[in-house]
Amino acid sequence: MLLANYIRIAWRNLRSKTLYSSIKIGSLATGLSVAILILLYMAHELSYDRWQKDSDRIFCLATRIKLDKDTIQTNGYSYEAATMIRDQNKQVESFLRITGSLSQGASIQSVTDPALRENAGNIYFTDPNFFTFFSFRLLEGNKEEVLKHPFSIVVSERIARKFFKGASAVGQSLLYNGENTFLVTGVMEDAPSNANLKADYLMSANSISGIEKIGTLLNTSGNFGGPFNLYLKLTDKSQQAQVAANISRLADASGLPGKVLLRPLTSLQKEISPNFRYLSLFPLVAGLVLLMALINYMSLSTARAIGRAKEIAVRKTLGANYKHIAWQFYIESGLYAFIAFGVALVMVLWFNRPLIRYLEVDIDTGFLFQPLAFIIYLGLLAITVLLAGSYPAFILSRYQAAVVKPSEKDKNTRKVMTIAQFLVAGVLIVCCVVIREQLDYFRNANTGIEKDRVVMVPFQESMGAHYPAFRQQVAALNGVTATGTARYPLYEGEDMWFINQEKDKSQTLVSVIQVDQALMAMTDMKWKDRPVSNFISDQPKAVVLNETAVKYLKLGDAPVGKFVPFGPDNRQVIGVVKDFNFRSLRSEITPLALFVEKENSTAWGVSNPGCLFIKLGPNQSIPRLLADVKKIFERFDPRSAFEYKFLDETFNKMYRAEDQLRRLFDIFTLLTIIIAASGLLGLATFSAELRTREVGIRKVLGANVSQLVLLLSKEFIKLVFVSLVIATPIAWYLMKQWLQQFAYRTEMKWWMFAVSAALVLTIAIIAVGGQVLKSALRNPVKSLKITSD
Repeated sequence: MLLANYIRIAWRNLRSKTLYSSIKIGSLATGLSVAILILLYMAHELSYDRWQKDSDRIFCLATRIKLDKDTIQTNGYSYEAATMIRDQNKQVESFLRITGSLSQGASIQSVTDPALRENAGNIYFTDPNFFTFFSFRLLEGNKEEVLKHPFSIVVSERIARKFFKGASAVGQSLLYNGENTFLVTGVMEDAPSNANLKADYLMSANSISGIEKIGTLLNTSGNFGGPFNLYLKLTDKSQQAQVAANISRLADASGLPGKVLLRPLTSLQKEISPNFRYLSLFPLVAGLVLLMALINYMSLSTARAIGRAKEIAVRKTLGANYKHIAWQFYIESGLYAFIAFGVALVMVLWFNRPLIRYLEVDIDTGFLFQPLAFIIYLGLLAITVLLAGSYPAFILSRYQAAVVKPSEKDKNTRKVMTIAQFLVAGVLIVCCVVIREQLDYFRNANTGIEKDRVVMVPFQESMGAHYPAFRQQVAALNGVTATGTARYPLYEGEDMWFINQEKDKSQTLVSVIQVDQALMAMTDMKWKDRPVSNFISDQPKAVVLNETAVKYLKLGDAPVGKFVPFGPDNRQVIGVVKDFNFRSLRSEITPLALFVEKENSTAWGVSNPGCLFIKLGPNQSIPRLLADVKKIFERFDPRSAFEYKFLDETFNKMYRAEDQLRRLFDIFTLLTIIIAASGLLGLATFSAELRTREVGIRKVLGANVSQLVLLLSKEFIKLVFVSLVIATPIAWYLMKQWLQQFAYRTEMKWWMFAVSAALVLTIAIIAVGGQVLKSALRNPVKSLKITSD
């Protein structure tokens, strides 16, 4: 009975003050929706592969090799390394070999419809025990049999729909690289978004020996290194360190020196995903936004205390004690929280898909309905009720029956809350500005090569000896100003070589990119030491180095003409190019060697895949040109799917994590501003109501509108100024620390803080101005009549 009475009182109070109730519910709903989305995303990122059976006992091998100035990590092992490890480690219950490196540039084609094909980067050769080792669900086929026989392939649901149009995929055939026919023996469920391994094609590893170009990879003659990623399932996870030490000794004896690491399956996402570096920021942002919403609620609740104090006094006079009053306010807060939580859930369900698309994150919307999600919902609801109700209950329930006016201490507390809100808003706005500036710096920085209007067209081995003719016809198209060739698309691949230096017996890691001379000219690489001959590709076993490579290899001031050992070959340095960024601007430029090949080199086309670079002229129709290139491509290589990439877009995609962070801060800063502004509007409205009689008297005594506006607003503007003074050094320190992680970064400038301050002040003036002006323009007779009533 008492509970029902409390609920009726709470509902009556909620309905009686529509503006304040709307602000409180809207703020709480916004804060809760932000917290829900962030915590769900965090839970998703931290749940990678934890759904796998025995995930705590599965480890992925890696070897860390220490060089003179670098430390590198390799994940590749030979086919027989797995059996060597198992035979010498009883703690290994089972192993799984899997490789995707062999599928680079591979194509899959329908046997019955040759036009239906795709260049597949997610093809994996693996052992027959894949579906017993991992927990990926097999929809069709026997999990112990599907990968047992050579030339067997399991496809994902997506691929089954694409190639077989609803018909059963099992028993059908697919063509690999236009040469080898694989029999579909199973269909697997599409991998969940919180799986590191997202395969569309799984092919039996014992097929490799029957594929001409990669068949020798199974015969490694005792070598430990190779193309396979190796997963081990231990009998007990506590044996991780012991097994790693045993494998390190085995690898060292087999010619692969270094420290072997057993990386837990559940921690691989942390190493792979660039987003993980910012994951620790998310709970902080969620907490701040929710805290601001709670501050709004508490501030407005206590601000209305003078209206509730009479009610409290009457209740206390009639015998209500501290606990009764506190319970009433807890129940009232609970009612607000439940309504706000319902609104928040609707917002999450309504906006999650657009938000996921906007942030470009990979998360299944079904994750919103998993048990973990409901635990998060209940936890946030409980925290909101507890925090939102505690302060008002404590403040209001302690009023004495004879006292109906809140204390000066309560006013100061509300001032601190307002300062805290706009402090957070000011810091977040500065963060947004700096993050945007850093992204712009990345995208517009002079990297040392020309990226604008350059299209990259990867081609496969199936292009074969036709590549020179293909390139010649593309170069002849109207609108194409230049063409060039490289082994890989720029910013998407390079080879690595260990260079042994005889003088000090050290090793230097050098990146190697195979290019032709035309590509160097097309991308406008600058020479530091120009070759003697203009036809540098005619010089066999020659190499062009960058300035950093010359420095690291200790070649002195006259490197041209000296020899550098690249494996069994000594290559002569014929020129030095100025340093350019061939990787992300997050890191310093490292040693680079360019193997300059002829246009018809077997480095591409004839026996290897490669990439054609096409420079487009200004004012050209890019869709038309790409359509013409596609026609020529399909004429020479009908087996492979035509693909293209823009060099500048590929470069910008390397900063996807920072772009996601920028988008995230944009959204949360906007919501923070809305919450802070709505809270200030509520307080300004309440303040104007309290001072209605004062405003009326001042107008009667001759005060004009501008004087009244200044009187009513100066206190709030003063609080915003204080918040900005505190926010500036905090924002400066946070952003200074964030920028330190980048080798190339923008500078912190005064205008970034000025923009933030101007925006915060503008928002505060808009939030307060309307209500203040309304009070200042009110007829003084009505003002005095209202207060007398």
